[in-house]
Amino acid sequence: MDIFSNQEQLRLLLQSLLLGVGTGLLYDILRALRRHFSCGCAATAVLDTVFWAILSAGVFEFGIVFAAGQPRLFILTGAACGIALYLVMLSEAVLAVLGAVLRAAAYAWQTCRTLIQHAQNVLQLIGIPEKIRHFAKKIQITSSIFRRKGIK
Repeated sequence: MDIFSNQEQLRLLLQSLLLGVGTGLLYDILRALRRHFSCGCAATAVLDTVFWAILSAGVFEFGIVFAAGQPRLFILTGAACGIALYLVMLSEAVLAVLGAVLRAAAYAWQTCRTLIQHAQNVLQLIGIPEKIRHFAKKIQITSSIFRRKGIK
């Protein structure tokens, strides 16, 4: 087992700080989704399970890949400090941006739904759905005639 030099340990500490910032960002993304969709208990439990599964996988891979499988207490301390720094410095701004993005996406979705409903109403006024049904009925009749005669 290789011994880490001071420079490598410092790099590992900075990487663990980034792991903590990424964890805080993931937490805020899931928190913005919970706030926007007004999740109940079941959806909150699912989102919490997703958070802990991703966090566990990230910490495991970080320990295997970056820490070379060596147990280092300062990695967990660095990750906790990274989360704290993120929550104190960036969390409110990121939540505001994510909330605005989710509201804009919801507005765009609602606009598309309204346009589709208007288009369906216009098509029904023109009578196109009846023409399509009549045409589809003709196709079905001709295809059944060919089927009975064995023609492909």
